[in-house]
Amino acid sequence: MYSVILTELGISVFNDEKMERAFPFSNSVKDYLSVKDKEAKLNELINYLTSIQRGVSVSDESLLNILKKNYIDCQIMESSQLESIQASKPQIIVDSGFASNLQDTLGKLREFALGLSSSKVTEVSESPDLHIIQAINSLDEIDKIANGLSSRLREWYGLHFPELDNVIDSINGYAQIVIAGKREVLTKQIFEDAGFPESKVEMLSLISSKSRGGDISDVNLAIVQSIAKQILDFHDLRKKLEEHIESEMQKIAPNLSAILGAAVGARILGRAGSLKRLASLPASTIQVLGAEKALFRSLKTGSQPPKHGLLFQHAMVHAAPRWQRGKIARAIAAKAVIAARVDVYGEGLNTTLLEKLNVRVDEIGKKYEKPTEKDQGTHQSYLRDRRREGGDRRREGGDRRREGGDRRREGGDRRREGRDRRREGNYGRSNSNKKRKKFGRR
Repeated sequence: MYSVILTELGISVFNDEKMERAFPFSNSVKDYLSVKDKEAKLNELINYLTSIQRGVSVSDESLLNILKKNYIDCQIMESSQLESIQASKPQIIVDSGFASNLQDTLGKLREFALGLSSSKVTEVSESPDLHIIQAINSLDEIDKIANGLSSRLREWYGLHFPELDNVIDSINGYAQIVIAGKREVLTKQIFEDAGFPESKVEMLSLISSKSRGGDISDVNLAIVQSIAKQILDFHDLRKKLEEHIESEMQKIAPNLSAILGAAVGARILGRAGSLKRLASLPASTIQVLGAEKALFRSLKTGSQPPKHGLLFQHAMVHAAPRWQRGKIARAIAAKAVIAARVDVYGEGLNTTLLEKLNVRVDEIGKKYEKPTEKDQGTHQSYLRDRRREGGDRRREGGDRRREGGDRRREGGDRRREGRDRRREGNYGRSNSNKKRKKFGRR
């Protein structure tokens, strides 16, 4: 009976425990992974097995599939044979000529293990969904930094032109005016170039001439203008990141992007860790991704669990009435799971998923047009839980303040005791000095 054994260094053919032919790998890691991925050609092995014209047993499922595709009569080995091969694999490698002795075999297997680990790390690092996760995390970090800088910019330049903060809501328009300079040099042309409408240009011209803000030095103005330039640079970078995330999501996860949108899909992808990990999660987990604190608080206190996490940013959930949001979020999560699995294991865009989701959302809107008594009771209990939590926090704060007052009183008592002890010591020293003066020192 011929046996075909796959090892880390090559493929061996045995006939009744006697080695007949060996096919070494030129690149052990690359060739071994190609066999495991069922992509190897193995022409020499197939030609040799075809000339035998006998059934063979194979030690690996992937190798079995490759041989069957090439019309080789073969079958998988029994479990006892596989265990025996695994126990004697170093000797099989030596008998096949892949290594000179057992010590050489162990050294080559160690090199193979290191190379395999390196290839896995490289494969994971090159995964495009991980780059999408980094991009969406960078986008969120840019928003945080830009919001902090915009608040500082409004406060600092507001010392010079305080009326501008109430008129302009857009931080980009505000930053463009700051870059133009002091309020004395601001003209209608500057306001028009910043993109403001005619009505607001007239208002800005009026308030700039009647502003009651103080003067600003050239040094401070230069610093404020550099902050404004950074904000505008962050705005341009944010646009590029949004376009990059949109295009990458269309390539890697088109179905998930169609169901959730590029931004929400990328955020949920980042919270899950990878596209494969997301495809393995149940819909109930995807529904509450991003609301882990509220979920564990509900498990601990018995309050109402959250009905949505990051899915609240979805347009369908955000725009729906309060009593419909949980049901819509569950429907979106269920379709998102299917979309992720299609993106991982399938190809192309499946338009029926979005159509079925729209039909389901319409059904929810018609069926639950008005809140039921249960929904109203759930909302009331939610409000009671929030009020109870607020009361508990206030009581805890009061207890802490009382404990602080007690500690301060105890500290005051200790300080008074210390002063009394010092007075007693000074009184004793003064009496001894009086006695010395009266009787003299002998």
